[in-house]
Amino acid sequence: MRFLALLGALLAGSLPAQDTPLAVRTKVELVALASHAVPGQSLPLAFRFSCEPHFHIYWINPGDAGEAPTWTWMQDAGLRFGETRWPAPIRIDLSGVLNFCYEGDTYLFFDAQVPADAKGTLKLKAKVEWLECDDKGCYPQEKVVELEIPVGPASEARLTPSIQASLDRVPSETFNVQGKPFADGTSLRLTETLTGRSLGTVLRPEEFFPLRNFIAPSTKFGPLAMSAAPAAGGKSTALAISSLSLKDATEGLTDGPLGYIALVKDNKTGKSRWVTVEIRLEDKAGVPATAPASPSTPAKVDPAGVSSEWKPWSPEAQAKALAEGKVVYIDFTARWCATCQVNKRVYSDETLRTNFAKAGVVLLKADWDKRDEVIRTELAKYARQGIPLNVFLRQGSEPIVLPEILTAGIVRDGLTASLSGKQLEVVESSVAWLLLLALLGGAVLNLMPCVFPVIGLKVLSFAGQAGGDRPAAVRQSLVYAAGVLASFLALGVLIIALKSGGTAVGWGFQMQSPGFVLATAVLMVVLGMSLAGAYEIGMGLASSAASKGDGSAFLSGVLATVVATPCTAPGLGAALGYALDARRGSAETILFFAVVGLGMALPYVLLVAFPSLGRRLPRPGEWMETLKQAMAFPLFAYAVYLLWVLSAQVEDASWVRDAGIGMVVIALACWAWGRWGAPHRTDSERLWGRLIAATLLAATLAHLYWYLPA
Repeated sequence: MRFLALLGALLAGSLPAQDTPLAVRTKVELVALASHAVPGQSLPLAFRFSCEPHFHIYWINPGDAGEAPTWTWMQDAGLRFGETRWPAPIRIDLSGVLNFCYEGDTYLFFDAQVPADAKGTLKLKAKVEWLECDDKGCYPQEKVVELEIPVGPASEARLTPSIQASLDRVPSETFNVQGKPFADGTSLRLTETLTGRSLGTVLRPEEFFPLRNFIAPSTKFGPLAMSAAPAAGGKSTALAISSLSLKDATEGLTDGPLGYIALVKDNKTGKSRWVTVEIRLEDKAGVPATAPASPSTPAKVDPAGVSSEWKPWSPEAQAKALAEGKVVYIDFTARWCATCQVNKRVYSDETLRTNFAKAGVVLLKADWDKRDEVIRTELAKYARQGIPLNVFLRQGSEPIVLPEILTAGIVRDGLTASLSGKQLEVVESSVAWLLLLALLGGAVLNLMPCVFPVIGLKVLSFAGQAGGDRPAAVRQSLVYAAGVLASFLALGVLIIALKSGGTAVGWGFQMQSPGFVLATAVLMVVLGMSLAGAYEIGMGLASSAASKGDGSAFLSGVLATVVATPCTAPGLGAALGYALDARRGSAETILFFAVVGLGMALPYVLLVAFPSLGRRLPRPGEWMETLKQAMAFPLFAYAVYLLWVLSAQVEDASWVRDAGIGMVVIALACWAWGRWGAPHRTDSERLWGRLIAATLLAATLAHLYWYLPA
């Protein structure tokens, strides 16, 4: 692995690169089983998983442990996708843990309906996530796969031997069987087929796979003679043998559909085939009580926090849902937008989820992690150039745009308004009102999750000034305010310059750059290590930012502004939307940014301008060292959050892994700098300590930025 080889060479001189389980051991592709996409017809597709020897991935039911592959469509070309057809797996027993897995080459098949008006080339893109394991451990992986297929009047099948081998293991027929649980709940008796057809005989226990763990995966089955033939008059007969043990099952019978796949031998022809058996429980009236069980794409919790009901937003998906008369709810979001992540807590509200389900709301997530011009254009339709934005749409009604900060009640009110065709009550915004919102929003920014990690830098400074030189404290607060104000003005000027050059940018635009996010994460680690005590007081950047000098006060203001931009605050979105509108002049934009900066700096100015507020601060003492070290952990947490942001912006999972390791190496470099670069060390120790620390830091940054995917 590139990064481990580099680190080994730095620490051990000439350690060769090692082949480690962290490397991706499964190749994933999206393939077409036909040469062309024919308008109005079905297009056979498949995800191909190619595992290296000794590695495996999991079936739709992984067994005792594991996780089935999942995927999210990022670009669907207007296709409608059918259910996934999963080939039969194999059994792997790892020290008593029984799993249902795939080894070698495996294809997960599905059909896509091509639009009748399709032409040119269809472009598909999906993010695939899977768990690959060997006998030493399991490693989650992900990859973005793409496929381009031309549209044509006719098509030829593309079936390689490996594709055919997987197709041969896909169940080719479905049987419905009626089941009745034993009174003591230890077994399930299958009483009769409901199809009037011969099921055949299940050959061996290794070729029997429950679609859900209503029976224990590790149950030892004997040969299951599941023979049945239609009786006279077309009625089905009772099964010859029909008992499934429920002992030690991890799921209940009523937790979901019941069924299994099995390799059966036809009693007449002697040929074997894979079939699906759906079990329907009898209720008290003898009527089957459970729905059919068909293998399909496993349910997956969406990053938005609701369920697999969330679908990727696209203009086509939005138009299709609206044309069907559905209410559409769009969450314009991104991982780098901290306010967006805080807003997602409302989706766990059970009442809201129920309301969504009853109303048949189509939930669409517009992911703006990358520079997506389509989403940027859509935001402009709502007079927005930034996020968060949450909106309800319904055919024939005006959009219901929700506030920037969400509660479950606000979203429920928005749904009610959309269903009734009414608008939420809004205040007509005058320029004076928007300026007030900008001022208050700037002040509230200090409490938002992206700013809070660095607030401790000035809290320490103000606490240290309690009871001290008041004129100096006032001066530093004004210098801090100047740092905030100057940074906001510089940000406003930069946005105006970019817009004049034809680039559409909005609030927090720089967080869309992986390079900027990486630099911010590195800065958080460096600051955190200083606060944690890696450097002597006065030697570290964080200590400087928390000290009493005018320069450090200005630096703190700049830093607070840098980390504030992923967040918004109540009312701030409306004010920034006005300021960033293309119709606004440069002077208006600068004015609004200045007011936001003033609002953000105002609490600190008031703290020292009014002595009564300053006197409420505790006196300096030993507690400040404890507070200083404790303040390191919010900075580390923010660095972890930024790595999560990078994982969405960068498609190369191995680079994101390297970035995580890099943060650890940077922390090591900081520790080495403080440990051996301290004043009480000899000149030689300080020289070598700082040289090693600087080399580790420089080499790590060079590696990460050199391999940073475009």
